Amino acid sequence: NDCDLELWVNVSSENSISNNYRTPYLSKYHFSAFPRMLQDAYLRSHKSDNREQGSYINVGIASVATVSTCSLDMATISADSSCCLTDSTKSQVCSVKEKPVALLSDSDINKIVERKLLSNNFRVLHWSLDNLGEINGFLGLYYTLSVTVKIDDKSKHFKFFAKTPPPTTSPQYDFLVRSNTFNKEIAVYSEIVPKMGTGKGPKWLPDYYFGKNNVIIVLEDAGQNGYVNLDKYLPFDDEHCILVAKTISVFHSRSLILDEKLRRSTGQTIFDLYGKYLEEVAFIETDSAAQKYLSSCIKGACTIVDMNEKLKDDEATLIKNWITKWVWRLPELLKTSNKFRNVMCHRDLWPNNIMFKKDSSGKTIGCYLIDFQFLRYSPPAIDFVICFLLSTDRATRRRCDESLIDVYCDTMKKELAAEGLDVEDCLPRAQFIESCKDIQGLALAYAVANMQIMLLTRQAVEEYFIGSTDQLEHVVYGDRRSDLVKNQCRIMKSYQPRITEIIEEIREYLAANPDKC
Repeated sequence: NDCDLELWVNVSSENSISNNYRTPYLSKYHFSAFPRMLQDAYLRSHKSDNREQGSYINVGIASVATVSTCSLDMATISADSSCCLTDSTKSQVCSVKEKPVALLSDSDINKIVERKLLSNNFRVLHWSLDNLGEINGFLGLYYTLSVTVKIDDKSKHFKFFAKTPPPTTSPQYDFLVRSNTFNKEIAVYSEIVPKMGTGKGPKWLPDYYFGKNNVIIVLEDAGQNGYVNLDKYLPFDDEHCILVAKTISVFHSRSLILDEKLRRSTGQTIFDLYGKYLEEVAFIETDSAAQKYLSSCIKGACTIVDMNEKLKDDEATLIKNWITKWVWRLPELLKTSNKFRNVMCHRDLWPNNIMFKKDSSGKTIGCYLIDFQFLRYSPPAIDFVICFLLSTDRATRRRCDESLIDVYCDTMKKELAAEGLDVEDCLPRAQFIESCKDIQGLALAYAVANMQIMLLTRQAVEEYFIGSTDQLEHVVYGDRRSDLVKNQCRIMKSYQPRITEIIEEIREYLAANPDKC
């Protein structure tokens, strides 16, 4: 039978029982999730129908286990072995300070479903949290949360998307702790978005249901609702570019509207209100890890330049010198502008962070922006220009550049007008166009540095970011980036051409702006 179990271990020390230590399992588990040895011990202890809490049972190891039990008149809960924030390579007995944290509890599940249904007229029957394994991000582990509830004598099944921090053994975990990006994203969904609103048009981000600092964030399962990421190796076509331009503009308009209303009513800005969430977290001048990453990016970019046989020696040298200078300057270049109007920028818009939905005829009808961990206060042109550098090819950019600016500005005008604001008073078209030209060098440096990692094959991502992370330090932050780049060029035919296009645009940029060399 299913049982509600809470397992503790008393550790013996010099013939005396010391403090209690919780084992690295969720506090409530489906019975079958326990190791066979503990199942047998539990069954032996219940031959006499012993149901008193605190009954001691012998589990056959050099310690004593205390099992609190009761008959199960509640939700059945299951989880895989990864559903607890513990390092699997550590001892199975944790110190009090390292007590593992259950990712989700019954109470959490009730909150999630209540927010989903906007009602408490339900009863949770069972739920599970399943690791998606290979489909993980650079800064987190991904899960599907499945919940079955009873509403008016009918069962209903829901699925949610959940994300946790990366493994504690990963260098990415160290970055997450330093930068507080995980908790920052929770704040974006739980504090900032409700304050600025999402507008009256199509949704541009997934629904948020629950967040637990340093532990887990639960969102709408966009995939269940028809949203997908496009292949990051295939440039966006015109249809997708137009929808992205509209979506970015709506997102920017919401923070601009809030900022403008604050200025007019209280004299504050949106940065005064949420400044702690709007600082740069990755490219920081004083951060040693950021310096290592930028140094590694320069090595990788220069490797691609050297592999381009079409470049003359003097051109290659000029480009490599420019890359070295400008990539190092990224922390400075990304700072909040004193020249142009700033808004909340996503700062990490590339194909993996943009999802699309099609209707039954194949027409693209929806666009979500996801992963707001790098949100910052910058000119909107940073999102606009960098996004299309990372997601389109040169031919599309040349053909659609002006029309996409029109789409962005027309959408901004419409969104602001709906709130009684004049776009020319808040973000004049001429200023936006000027800022797009002004940040071209920054955008090219950002693209040539980051596309090396963004375009890694799935196998490479799993090897360095999910599986054994021992080599991550060397290829992402160390001196082996050139080896990584050469290997990716060999095994993924789209890798080199996409980055080479950026290098070609750097060559054109330098030819047109010799003062920027």
